Amino acid sequence: MENPLLRDGLAESKWSQRGMIVTALCFVLNMFDGMNVFALTYVAPQLQKQFGAGPEAFSIVFSIGLVGMALGGLVLAPQADRSGRRPVILLALALMAGAMIASAGANSIAILSFDRFLVGIGIGTVLASITALSAGFAPDRYRNMAAGVPQAGYPVGATITGFITAWALPRYGWPTIFTGAGLATLILLPICFFALPEAPDHGQQPTVGIRATLGGDRKRNTALLWASTISGFMVLYFIASWITKLAIEAGLAPAQAIIASAIYSAGAFVGTVALSVVATRVDIRKLIFVMLLLAAGLFLVFGGVKMSLAGILLTSFLIGIAMQGGVNGNYALVAGSYPANMRATGLGWAMGIGRIGALSGPLIAGAAMGRGLPLFAVFAIFCLPLVINAFAALAVQLRDER
Repeated sequence: MENPLLRDGLAESKWSQRGMIVTALCFVLNMFDGMNVFALTYVAPQLQKQFGAGPEAFSIVFSIGLVGMALGGLVLAPQADRSGRRPVILLALALMAGAMIASAGANSIAILSFDRFLVGIGIGTVLASITALSAGFAPDRYRNMAAGVPQAGYPVGATITGFITAWALPRYGWPTIFTGAGLATLILLPICFFALPEAPDHGQQPTVGIRATLGGDRKRNTALLWASTISGFMVLYFIASWITKLAIEAGLAPAQAIIASAIYSAGAFVGTVALSVVATRVDIRKLIFVMLLLAAGLFLVFGGVKMSLAGILLTSFLIGIAMQGGVNGNYALVAGSYPANMRATGLGWAMGIGRIGALSGPLIAGAAMGRGLPLFAVFAIFCLPLVINAFAALAVQLRDER
């Protein structure tokens, strides 16, 4: 019988209804990733007061979560190429839910850090695995869209969690926020057990080891993809960690700065979805290139031009579209650079290595602001990784070019 797969993609040219449902479910899964990450961000000030920890002491809680994400991408996510995407996602969800619920009972920085480390492992694993799963259900024409759309769930989850936390935190306290996030993730587990299928491209080809996946004739691409994710995550987590303070430095009141953060998240959603849709017709490498160079220009405007409230909010929205849309394009770019039997491994390693940037970006920004550098200089520093990501992405060779 003729193989129903064309290379590693689906033979039919149309995106099936089942494939769209899987992509939608992966979008929801990434919403919960955003929820579990930002639940800590929103309650951090209260946690610092309770544990008597300053910003430097408490930063370990944030950092260890990123280390967990890296470990999930490097170690657990590659198992999805061997055992299947579905069981690995279910395992990661269970780990994430259990660790979130446990963190509600943390009574020290050390215990909270351990719980966040486990949450990070789950998040890092889910991020790579859902991208591989969603892409596996799409024909070649729609693979970039299938890999990119789930990434738009992250800012949506972060925004929704922000509104819920703003209402619930003063009434019920931070343990309720963690418990609620954990229980919500736990509820998602049986839904995924019954509704989430295995990718049709899994098992069609023999699995390949990590060295063969990342080395050989893929060595050049691996280096370029890692450069893209490291530099992209460096900027992404710089903005995610400091956007509220940066908006205040730009002249907004604290309440207005929070609005600017929400506006940025809305732009991130629009940009990610827009890139994913347009990438069905335009080379995704060129899209990433143009969006990130545009983001670099917007960085200089935000940092160097004195604007009204409307101008700052508009620029925040455009930065969300251009910067996060372009950086999230890295997920689709990596997914399109590896065949199905090594896609989760390639994604896991690229996103895991990318956490180097996620760890260093906020630290570089903190050091720059701590030295009293003007806002323009801070944003100018982060134009460099944007340009690196743009040119590295443009230089990647897709599989049909090799």
